[in-house]
Order: sequence, then C-alpha cells, then structure tokens
Amino acid sequence: MQYLIKKLKISKLACLCAVFVVLMLSACDFRRMTEQLDSISKISDTNADLAYSLLKKYEPEVPNWGKGDRMHYELIKMKIANKQDVVFTSDSLIKEIVDYYKDHGSANEQMLAYYLLGRVYYHMGEAPQALQAYYDALAKADTTSTDCDIWGVGVIYGQMAGIFHKQNLPNDEIWALNKYRDYTKLVRDSVDYALAKSFLISPYYLLGKKDTVLQIIQSSCDELRKLGDSASAVSNHPIAIYIYTERKQLDKAAQYIRSFETESGVFDAEGNMTIKGSEQYYATKGFYELAANNTDSAEYYFRKVLKYGYSYEGYRGLMMLYRHKKNADSIAYYSFLFEDALDSLRNKMQTDAIHRMASLYHYSRNQKIAEQESQKAHNAQFVIFILLSAFVLGTLAALQLYYSYKRKKQNEIDKLGYALSSAKREYQNIQDELQKLKNSNVERLIEEKERKGKELKLTIESIASEGKMSAATNGLEEFAKSEIVGEFVAKKNFCAGSKKPTKAEWKALETQFRKDMPMAYNMLANEKKLSPLELHVCMLLILDFEDGIIACITESLPQTVSNAKARANKKIFNESGAQTLKYRLMQLIGAF
Repeated sequence: MQYLIKKLKISKLACLCAVFVVLMLSACDFRRMTEQLDSISKISDTNADLAYSLLKKYEPEVPNWGKGDRMHYELIKMKIANKQDVVFTSDSLIKEIVDYYKDHGSANEQMLAYYLLGRVYYHMGEAPQALQAYYDALAKADTTSTDCDIWGVGVIYGQMAGIFHKQNLPNDEIWALNKYRDYTKLVRDSVDYALAKSFLISPYYLLGKKDTVLQIIQSSCDELRKLGDSASAVSNHPIAIYIYTERKQLDKAAQYIRSFETESGVFDAEGNMTIKGSEQYYATKGFYELAANNTDSAEYYFRKVLKYGYSYEGYRGLMMLYRHKKNADSIAYYSFLFEDALDSLRNKMQTDAIHRMASLYHYSRNQKIAEQESQKAHNAQFVIFILLSAFVLGTLAALQLYYSYKRKKQNEIDKLGYALSSAKREYQNIQDELQKLKNSNVERLIEEKERKGKELKLTIESIASEGKMSAATNGLEEFAKSEIVGEFVAKKNFCAGSKKPTKAEWKALETQFRKDMPMAYNMLANEKKLSPLELHVCMLLILDFEDGIIACITESLPQTVSNAKARANKKIFNESGAQTLKYRLMQLIGAF
C-alpha cells in the first residue's frame, strides 16, 4: 500500500510538470480585444468603410498586443479590405494568419482565414490553390453550431462556382451553385434566392441544355416579378431571345425583346443602352431582325455592335446578312474579317488555357515545396517534444532513485506477505475444486463441453463464410458484370475516340452501384457526402480504372482528378494525399 501511495505522488508531480510546460508555451497568446474586434467585423458586413475607420484607431496599439489579438486584428483588417474590393498581390501576410488559425480561434475565424487565403490566390491567378483554400475553409466550418457563419459558407460556394466557370467545368459549377442557392435560402431574402437560382443559366447553357436554360429564365422571371424587381426579372432575356431566334420561334423572341427593352431600365429614350458592357445585346437583336427578314435593321445593329469592340459577333452577323442577300463580294470581304475575329478569339482562348496550365504547374510545384517545409516544421516539433520528454523523464528518474533505497526492503517484506497469502488462497481453491470433482461425473461433463464446442465452431464458420465474405465479393462481382459497367469499360478501352458518358449514363452507374453495393454507396454518397466528381472517381477506382482513363472519362484535368482523390481520401478515411485511396476503398468493401 505504501508503494502505491508513493507511485501516485510521482504521477501527480509529472502531471504538474507537464501543465507547467503547457502554460509557459501558451502564456503569450492571451486575447483581450476579442469583443471589440468582433464588433468591428460585424459592422464590416454592411459598412466596410466605417469598419475600416474604427479599426484604424487601434493601429498604434497593435504592436503592444499579444499574438492572438494581433492575428485577430490582421484577420479583420484583411476581411475589410476584401469587402472594399482591394486587389491582393501578395500572400505573405495571409499565410502567417492561416498558420496561426490552424490551431487557434473559433471555427468561424478559421473558416474566414482560409476563405481570405482563397481570395488572395484568386487575385494572383492561382485558381487551383484558391480552390484548395476554399475546400479547407469548408472543412473548418461547423455548420451544426448555432453561431456558425452560414452566409460565409454560402459565399465560399459562390466563389468556387466562379472558378469552376472560368475553368470551363460546368458540372462542378452546377454543384457549387446548388450549394450556394441552398445557403442563400437559409439566410437571405426572397430576391437573393431567386437571383441565386438564375445563376444556373450559364453552366447549363455551356452544357447545351437550352430547354433547361429557358425554364430557369422563365421561372426566375416570374418569381422576381412577383417580388417587384422587374429589372432583375428580365436581365437574362437576351439569352432567351437568342435561343428562340435560333429555333425560328420569332413570336417568342419578340415577346422577350419587348419585355427586356421596356422593363430592364438599360435603354434611353433613343433606344441606346446606357450600361457599359451590355452592348452585346445589339448583336442578339441583329440576329433576330435577320431571322425576321428585316435586313436593314439587322445591318444597323451588326454595325452598331462593332463600335463597342464585339468583332466576332458583328462580322459574323454581317457575313450571314450578305449571304442572305447573296452578295458575293461582301460575303468574301466579311468572311475574311470574321476569320480574323475568330482567330483573335481562338488565340485568347488558347492564352487562357496556357495560363490555366501554368497555374496547375505552379500549384504542383508549390505543393512539393509546402510538403518539404511541413516536414521541416514537423522535425523541429519532434526535437522539441524529445527535449521536453527528456526533461520530464529525467525528473521522474531522479525521484525514482530517491525512493528506491527505502522501497527495496519494504518490497521484500511485501513480496513475502503476498506470496504467503497467495499460497493460502491457492491451497483453499484446490481443496474446493477437489471436493467438486468428487461430487460430479467428470467424464460426462468433458464430453458435453467438447460436443457444444464443436457445434459452436461449425456455426461460426458457416455464418462467416455465408455472410460477411460472400456479401461483399458477390456485390462487387454483380456490379462489375452489370450492363452499364460494360458501357464504361468500352469507353475505357477506346477512351480518346469514345463519346464521353452522358449524365444519364453516370446516373445509371450510380444506381447500379447503390443496388449491388448499398452499404458502400451509403457510406460514400450519404454519410461522407462526396461531390459528384469525387463519387464518380471512387466508383471508377473500385472498377480498377487507371487515373489517366478516369481523367478522360470525367472530362477533367489529371490534377483535378488527383485533387478529387485527395479530398475523397480525407473525407472518407481522414488520410492525406491521393495514393492510398484505391487500397483503402477495397479494404472498405471487404469490411462490409
């Protein structure tokens, strides 16, 4: 008993040493300005200029604050700058802020730090890094908390949608915009919600789903008119005008023209557009007039749109106009001008593509550098841990030596007493067991136990072989043999020349996966909430598709597939990187 008391004293002393070390390390991080800075942050949501003037008053005091308050100040300062549309040109400060908020602050502050990191990368033209920062920001958000910044989460999805649009990834843009729409419904008014739904027009147009585009335009128009915002209600009418003109449904096109020109508020008394940047509408009007055989009006609008720099639309319209008039000289002349404008547009698209590829290259390179720096930091932390551990262990060793001499003799006495007590208990147990054996039929009991043991063993083996092992194997085999998987395998074998899977084929593959492997599907799609691209990548990995084939079939860049694998690995298995995802997925299927 005395020995146990002494051991407890040593343990308490070790705990006190550890607490002392922790307090010493965190003593410089007290935050005393949280309430004041949070108040300014809330003001910035509606009046950034006022918030900036209030924050500026604290600037002389900042150098004397603790690190926690300084980082909080810089976070709010950068939030205000973002609200004021400041263009960020350096990532050094935001990296320092994010490094601090990795392990400090509330969930809202951590989310804000990563969101601002994404904004900085966006301004610097680093789209992949911006997307990764936005994904990290969403991972920090605690949407189950009552004080979660719900609108902040919605804004992040909106920014992601913008990047997906510029990267020409309409399916991912639709996924992000649907999330943005859902969060808008939670915290914004009905007008904002109706506008959020109208943002889906652009990606659906890129996918060629023009019926869906027309449906969204009409639906959002009806909602906004009911809410009294006629100008916003007709803002997307030029797209409908162009589609109906293409389809020769001129009555419909004329109806949308009248609504747009009378309710949008962007025309003066002479019919000229007053908002710079919206003059492309003149080309749309020109195509309508040409389809209606009003050639003079069509020529007027085509020449008018050229004045505002829309060469591609203007020369294309004039070329089509003179084809309609069968004027060979003008057709040849404007065909050359149209080809020049088309070359210029193509060169711009190629330049944008080169910039996107360069951004991916820099992102990959920076990831390697970041991994190296992370390893260095990890090594430094390990050295500090070793030193602290050595200090604590040294203290414990000294205390152990102090008590060792006195404990030695007491141990010998305790051991003898314990041995005597154990011998007495064992002797009594043996006597009791002998008496029980004398009163029972030993051979019959042994036979009964052996028989029951064999029966249980057979039952266990039967359940294991018929249940757990066959269920997972048969489910995967049925999935692999299904007709829709056969369609994807055919595309895999002729990927470069094959028609890419349609949305219906992807849906059919998901349905088959849910049918044959319901537990795996529920884990990935419902519990872990994978995005469409992440779920598709996981299904193809289970079917043993290679990364290059997956990139081809999903119409994604290899880096996009790699990022999707890494995100899925983090969500499902909480593991970093993409390399282990396939192995872990197969383990998961076996576990079911």
